[in-house]
Amino acid sequence: MLICVTGEINSGKTTALTIIKKQGYHTFSMDEYIHRIYKINKIGYQLIKKNFGDKYVNSREVDREKLGKLVFSNKQALNQLNKLMIPIMLDKIQEISEKFDVLFIELGIYIYHESLFYHFFDKVIFINAKNLIRNQKFKEKKAFLKNFPTINVGKLYSHSKDWKKHHYMIVENTQNLQKFQDKILKILKII
Repeated sequence: MLICVTGEINSGKTTALTIIKKQGYHTFSMDEYIHRIYKINKIGYQLIKKNFGDKYVNSREVDREKLGKLVFSNKQALNQLNKLMIPIMLDKIQEISEKFDVLFIELGIYIYHESLFYHFFDKVIFINAKNLIRNQKFKEKKAFLKNFPTINVGKLYSHSKDWKKHHYMIVENTQNLQKFQDKILKILKII
């Protein structure tokens, strides 16, 4: 069984994955994977350098802050980035899905490209958080994210409100960590 954990930026996907992993399940973070392949001489680094230029890489890794500013202000650049990275994500999902009986995959991009990913997953957990909580989490994470800044997606259209009915389980992350954990544990009991 392959289960997608998705949601908008700073909704609590990583926290959910941590809770799930502590219960003994296998987990995979696509975001962490992208960070790894953005290191120098890895495939992500090479693709960004070749398609976007030296300005978007440095001597260690892809400059995510510069790349983020570009793609979130330029739809054509965002589409180009997606054309480069989505096939890599699809290949990775295919590869790791064959290794485990039950696997939870954090995949934030799912909500923007459901049609490309849905056929892999048996179930989808959508983490939803109010804007206030997302902003608080962003403030808490800022120090950690200085190497990999998270860029606000601004005016990009989000399907999350419209697609709620298509997800197997929606977890509202609107209270405190203990209540959020309780909700994730309840889901694990019925999966």
